[in-house]
Amino acid sequence: MNIGTSNALNQFTQPLPKVEARASQPRVRLSSSGFDGSRLTAMVLLLAVVLSGLTLVWSRHLARNLFQELEALSVQHDEQQIEWGRLQLEQATWSENSRIEQIARERLGLDFPEQTKVVVIKQ
Repeated sequence: MNIGTSNALNQFTQPLPKVEARASQPRVRLSSSGFDGSRLTAMVLLLAVVLSGLTLVWSRHLARNLFQELEALSVQHDEQQIEWGRLQLEQATWSENSRIEQIARERLGLDFPEQTKVVVIKQ
């Protein structure tokens, strides 16, 4: 065994010197009501947790309401798309050449001119 190792071993095996207890320092009171810093911190943290919980509940409620509104608008959009398709089909039906020709003959008394009355103009 080395002499340096022996001295180091003796240092670790000896008991630690006793430390005298310090006189406790008075705590600083933030108010006259008896709240100290740790109680105030705990109350602030509790308030923050409660407020964040309420905010979470409120935001989930808003999200559900907005989702219901989105679903209602989606249904309304689908119904209007169906109505648009019906209106386009009706417009195509009303604007067919054969139907317009039939109305012109029956209601207005119009007819195609004879070939001898047709004049073709060329530029």
